[in-house]
Amino acid sequence: MTSDFPAIGTVHCLALEGADARQFAQAQFSGDIDALQPGHWQWNAWLDAQGRVRALMHLTDLGDGRLLAVLRGGNAEIIRAALTRYLFRLRVDLATKSFTAQCSDPLPGGVARQENGVIVLGHGTRGLRLAPLSASALSDPDAQRRWRLDEIRRGWPTLPEGEPEFLPPALGLERLGAVAFDKGCYPGQEIVARLHYRGGHKWHLCRLRGSVPLPVGEVRDAAGSAVAQVLDIAKAENGFEALTVLRIGVSREITLLGSIYAVESTFDA
Repeated sequence: MTSDFPAIGTVHCLALEGADARQFAQAQFSGDIDALQPGHWQWNAWLDAQGRVRALMHLTDLGDGRLLAVLRGGNAEIIRAALTRYLFRLRVDLATKSFTAQCSDPLPGGVARQENGVIVLGHGTRGLRLAPLSASALSDPDAQRRWRLDEIRRGWPTLPEGEPEFLPPALGLERLGAVAFDKGCYPGQEIVARLHYRGGHKWHLCRLRGSVPLPVGEVRDAAGSAVAQVLDIAKAENGFEALTVLRIGVSREITLLGSIYAVESTFDA
């Protein structure tokens, strides 16, 4: 592994192979797989019957008949086992795969390439390089920090492990194109449509800035009520920036755990 591509951690994926892989993905995932072209990736998600996000992914068509769900958080093996229950007689093989994630050169957004056994996803001003997993690969802390800070500023969420708790608007999934309203049925579709056409959801995704780091996870007020869910935080030029799910209604700043944080950006549904 070359030092030209600093390592930023390990990425866990789900590979879908077989004659019915696309049919299965179209029936289970919330995005429109029919719109996914070979050699490209799209935002997508798997929801439960109540519309909560069970898995969040960059779904990639590798151009050789295989789909690769590059998971954004969650537990890959739990997701694979849960999806397997819906295979019935479909000809689909589901397997978990792990890669060493590396920063790569800029590549147009949505493009996916395979280069000598390495998969590269284009994010516009950067690329995500998925190299063969190496136990000896050490993450570059500064590269990892810069990558996470860029994710926060883009409003690209990552799911925490555990039971699903977020509905798509809380993570800005409509903005990212991870939910479709004009395709066949999929788990949680009725909830997705109701939230889209009638509204009423009370949480949305925000980028906060403050001088004190927040712990990742749920933040409660003195009365014990949940007021925020911190998905990620990174050191920035002047303090810290965090990607956080907040109640709708917070406009310019919020006090969390005794410190004031400015609301820098709001990423709506």
